[in-house]
Amino acid sequence: MKALSIQEFIDLRDVSRDRFGVNLHLHDHCSSQYISSDDQPFDDDFTAFILDFIDSRNLSATVANDRTGVLLLPGSSR
Repeated sequence: MKALSIQEFIDLRDVSRDRFGVNLHLHDHCSSQYISSDDQPFDDDFTAFILDFIDSRNLSATVANDRTGVLLLPGSSR
């Protein structure tokens, strides 16, 4: 399974914190990865940013209904 590397997540985490004020955490599962915030809902700008970041790595993502996390799956969403 293609997934975000630790370095890719660190880069995403740092930009998310510095540019958007969002703290992210990576949860690794057997068939997917989940990125969560500290129960802080994503605004539209951050949602667009994180989905573009994920898509640029040929992964697809589904934003949680409460907009506090993203489920990553292999394969591009575009």
